[in-house]
Amino acid sequence: MKVRVRASREAVFGEEGVGIQKVSFGSEKNTLGTLTGMTLAGFCEVEMPDFDGKKHWYPIESLTGENGEKLVEEVIEIQAEEEEEDDSAEEE
Repeated sequence: MKVRVRASREAVFGEEGVGIQKVSFGSEKNTLGTLTGMTLAGFCEVEMPDFDGKKHWYPIESLTGENGEKLVEEVIEIQAEEEEEDDSAEEE
């Protein structure tokens, strides 16, 4: 999905953790990117071919669809399957 980024900050993942840094775009053309489908704690990964060709993590509230649609993060709860207890390891 193509998105327009109107962010003033981005998340940067490093070896020692996650940091937030300021970001500025040179022109309106540079703000168009493609969602990769990865999200984490309110941030989405966006591939930015016209900005620098790399993937960046921007707050979801700073993204709009290519035609101005508002994006929202949907939380889907996944139920973990209960593991069956294996008593054979306890037998001696």
